[in-house]
Amino acid sequence: MYEKPLTLDIREVMRDNAINLVEALLSDNQPFRLVLWNNNNWNAPLPDNIMESFPIQLVIDIKQMALEESFVNDKTGDVIITTMFEGIEYQKVLDYDEILAVLDLDGQPYILNNFKPELNLEDSVKEFFAPEIPTTKKEIVELAVSDGCEKVAIERSFDIFIKNNPELANRFKG
Repeated sequence: MYEKPLTLDIREVMRDNAINLVEALLSDNQPFRLVLWNNNNWNAPLPDNIMESFPIQLVIDIKQMALEESFVNDKTGDVIITTMFEGIEYQKVLDYDEILAVLDLDGQPYILNNFKPELNLEDSVKEFFAPEIPTTKKEIVELAVSDGCEKVAIERSFDIFIKNNPELANRFKG
């Protein structure tokens, strides 16, 4: 039996529901478990052993300190998650598209968003076909000119850069 994939509209509703549920649980001071894509987008890089143990998904119990310190910013509406890893406090703005699941502390689901995040095809193609990094003055000027900048202005700018950074002068020859 063929199942039609969820449309973007349906996934948006699910994501909105997930973030709204997190907001409600926080406002009611109700402990819960949060499963997130591990984007390592906290206020500081996560410890290496956390990144090695949970490179794709991260499970966080929002209880005790995490429940007390996490909140919804009244001014921006952002959900701020606060928790500890290895005895260090971390904070993040919860992005609705990184929520995989909201569960109770026994692991029973309140809401699941177990679809993979969308890949921006245009960005993926650009990354795959990214040009080589220019290494000479001539290549840098040509790249800037191909993006619509004036050649004279780029050469002048480059010369001023090298003048103010003489240690890089040998790096960009030609």
